Amino acid sequence: MFKGKIRVTAALMLSAAVLAGCQGDVTLDNVGDKISESVSDTITKTKEQVRSELKNAFVNEVQEFIANGDLAETLGISAEEQESINASIRGYIDNYELDEEELEAAKESVETFLENAKGLSVEEIKQNIADILSES
Repeated sequence: MFKGKIRVTAALMLSAAVLAGCQGDVTLDNVGDKISESVSDTITKTKEQVRSELKNAFVNEVQEFIANGDLAETLGISAEEQESINASIRGYIDNYELDEEELEAAKESVETFLENAKGLSVEEIKQNIADILSES
């Protein structure tokens, strides 16, 4: 019983300290605004984090596809040119905002293109990938 009273008292003191620290800028009139602003900020940060994770996953999947398919051999390009294509894809994706469905569609399009890109120059491959991603 005594420990329970100590806990309640400690919780009340902590709550009072927190409220006293916030009292200057929080009133009953703007509490709803503060909560709404906080929720909005959290949603924005979460969306940005998800977008970033989707971009990274997309790039990793395409680069894994390129590595597993050994495009250098299939397309008759050097390992440096293959890396240049990887860097081009990464740079393009970093500059564009896509949602999950658009990223999946773009990934499939890029993979299909790369499967059929034999005979194209590295610059043509990069340009076609940029075109595919800009259409998404």
